[in-house]
Amino acid sequence: MKTIPQTVRDMPPVVRFLGVVIVCQLVLWTLVPSLLYTVLPLDSLEAAAWGSGFSLGNAKHPPLTGWIAGLTASATGHADWPIYLLSQLCVTGGMACIYFMAREFFGREESALAALAPQFIFYYNVTTPEFNVNLPMLLLWPAAALCFVRAYKHDRIRDWILLGICSGLCFLCKYYSVLLFLSFAVFLLIAKERRRLILSAGPWIAAACACLVVLPHMMWALNGGLAMMEEYVESRMSSSADASWFQLHIAGVLVILGNAALVVLIPLGAFLLARASFRPARLERPRMPADPVRREALVFAAVMTGVPLLVLTVIGLSGNAIRAMWLVPLFFPLGILLTALFPAEWTPKQAWWFRLEVTAFFIACLVGVAVAGAVHSTNRKNFPAKRFAADVSRLYEEKTGRPLEIMIGDAWASGLMRHYAPGHPQGCIWDNRGEVERLGPTLRRCGGLAVSDDPKDIEFAVEHFGTPDSPRMSLEIEYSALLGKKRTKTIHLAFLDSSAAK
Repeated sequence: MKTIPQTVRDMPPVVRFLGVVIVCQLVLWTLVPSLLYTVLPLDSLEAAAWGSGFSLGNAKHPPLTGWIAGLTASATGHADWPIYLLSQLCVTGGMACIYFMAREFFGREESALAALAPQFIFYYNVTTPEFNVNLPMLLLWPAAALCFVRAYKHDRIRDWILLGICSGLCFLCKYYSVLLFLSFAVFLLIAKERRRLILSAGPWIAAACACLVVLPHMMWALNGGLAMMEEYVESRMSSSADASWFQLHIAGVLVILGNAALVVLIPLGAFLLARASFRPARLERPRMPADPVRREALVFAAVMTGVPLLVLTVIGLSGNAIRAMWLVPLFFPLGILLTALFPAEWTPKQAWWFRLEVTAFFIACLVGVAVAGAVHSTNRKNFPAKRFAADVSRLYEEKTGRPLEIMIGDAWASGLMRHYAPGHPQGCIWDNRGEVERLGPTLRRCGGLAVSDDPKDIEFAVEHFGTPDSPRMSLEIEYSALLGKKRTKTIHLAFLDSSAAK
């Protein structure tokens, strides 16, 4: 039996390099924001606040992201670095899934190249310090796709069961995942040898497992949660009344397609340059592979990305709002697609050039984020969260004579207090109807704190949970990046004492 060092030595260099990149991704992309930022990003704070109560749903997104962030925060003493690490586990776990997915079509070296391709996509590096609903999808979509490939290729019951579980988790992360399931269906339907699987037991077993995973959340949705989410989506996605026809039907589509083109062109350029060994005269044209397995890989990757992109285009052309952030999980098969389009065997020199490109791009992105974090002051990254939360908690205790147990405010301020204040009081986001309904009775019964950078949020809290006499105050808080200019942010407070609450 081979020892681990022997196994590593026997790996192709590019496979070992993939392992090094994964370790560096985990360590460095966790370390940089942990050292430079004094407060978690908005979406991370919001996710941790959602998960604190482990509710089956909220007005904005399905509950899985909140559960993950809330459990991580609680289990690690509400430190910041585990949330940053959580993001990188999603990224690197997704890269590992891409590697094993590619192994169903290619050898080890080409599979490693396919798994490295996402390093040229900004969704896998620059944006990852902010853990949000899109980050788990960088893991769950490739995981579900891996199970799907193994299921249709080998038709084993365990693979269909795993596909159902992963698909259910994708749905609990974001409803948008139905586009991935649609891609699975299209891929099965376009080939005669795969269509027969639709009438077999496997897909139905997968569907049943997925339904079991999402059943508790769907029961919540049918018991009033769905109407709540529709109300929230309508308020956030409604178009301006004076928007032109171009803005309604074309502008959003152009943004989506422009972002998609940029995402594709950077890895494509890296593949082309590596294959030419940086000799423009030797640029190799991508071509349709003759080998049926490579052609199958090409079609699979094209369908997994193309079908969701086509649906988004149709939605945008119809006049409905679409968001560029919806592109985040779409490009996990891009490395498989590019690898299939370059069917000739890679030479050691070409593989070396590709590793050099990955290294250079990795360092450039990391240094760029580090420099921006060190010199650009922003309250979303440099706010003195721990000191502020401790000071506000002390003020509340002085005003009311009891420790702070619950507060209401905007997503950022409420999440900040929930994560950093002593005792980690419950946080209620004022415009999330689900949280207001869940925590509102406690606010009315026990009183609490309203905190926000917008006075309108304070007025809402006072109107619903206090009286016009509720004590209010404003704080001027200074913050700055490590090498940045000092800036000031105003935070408004209202003390909702239980004796004054309605």
